[in-house]
Amino acid sequence: MSGSELLVALEEAVAARAPLVLGTLARTSGSTYRRAGARLLVTAGGSLVGLISGGCLEPHIAEAAREVLETGLPRRLRFDMTGEHDGLVGFGLGCRGTLDILLEKLEPWRLDEEARRLLCGMNTGAEPRALVTVYDAAPALSHLLGSLPVDEGGATALPAAQVALHEAVRAIVREALVTEHPLARTVRLPEGNVECFVDLVPPAFHLTVFGAGPDAVPLVAMARQLDWRVTVIDHRPALCDAARFPGAERVVHAHPERAVEHVPVGRHAAVVVMTHNYFVDLRLLPMLLALDVPYVGLLGPRSRGEQLLGELAGEFVPSLEQRARLYSPVGLRLGGDTPATIALSIVAEVQAVLSRVEGVHLRQHDGPIHLPEAERRKSA
Repeated sequence: MSGSELLVALEEAVAARAPLVLGTLARTSGSTYRRAGARLLVTAGGSLVGLISGGCLEPHIAEAAREVLETGLPRRLRFDMTGEHDGLVGFGLGCRGTLDILLEKLEPWRLDEEARRLLCGMNTGAEPRALVTVYDAAPALSHLLGSLPVDEGGATALPAAQVALHEAVRAIVREALVTEHPLARTVRLPEGNVECFVDLVPPAFHLTVFGAGPDAVPLVAMARQLDWRVTVIDHRPALCDAARFPGAERVVHAHPERAVEHVPVGRHAAVVVMTHNYFVDLRLLPMLLALDVPYVGLLGPRSRGEQLLGELAGEFVPSLEQRARLYSPVGLRLGGDTPATIALSIVAEVQAVLSRVEGVHLRQHDGPIHLPEAERRKSA
């Protein structure tokens, strides 16, 4: 379930001024289907948008959400699937872990557009943003339960009286931004303890596709399914029809010499060259490798890429760092030679490179399926 689908549900609730229940997976241990930070929405009619488990826990969550809607009081749910016989009784999940989920009533029309997007895991900015969820608290502090976006200077919605919590949250957010990992922390206050989860919403990946031919269509569509931002650039005006790429933010007509002006840069950006024109690629390649992007993919066989670099040798010799950022041939070796399977191999490689992981079979990976456990708990 993509963030854009969650956002559609939120915007529909805004238009109808209908309250929802926001479910946040605030803490996990052991093996779980989703990591902390996963969210879902439950409508007043009981419909669910999003997944926290593989669908097994969602009926229980929906039942508890009805009570939250009626009372307006947040509620924490804990699911423990670590029992020896849980495959036979209890929830019967294949995972062996525990989950803490906070359910809170949400009136989305009271949130600004940016806050709604962040709750859906969508960040259009250039830097990561933080979301704080207070998912458990001593009885005297139960009014602090809930989620809130965090500005650069600290939490925006905590009561001014809770100075100690405010400062603790700011410190946790700073640590999370430095380490680039979500964090769970126990904050000790005179009134009791508060359990906080700081989730990071990274900037969306931005894919720039050079070439608006038919094989670019499935690539753009797959990228949009992942909530990536997409720019399509082509030197042929007849192909620069935005209707062919409904998922693209921009479809730009530009000649190679001016095309790079339209390329977003930074470590969350990638470029794929699929113009099918040798001479256009010859002009593009040195300009693209000079940009601050960690991924430049070049469609075509290895020999074509080497021929391009060889022909450029008199005027442009890429550095070792630039060669490392050039993926030629583009894509992971997944099999298949249709436009859709080629698009899948490209999207998979971009996802791995921008996420800084190696694309390998999970059965050959000794560690956890997801990135290393981010919920390093200690008292703040």
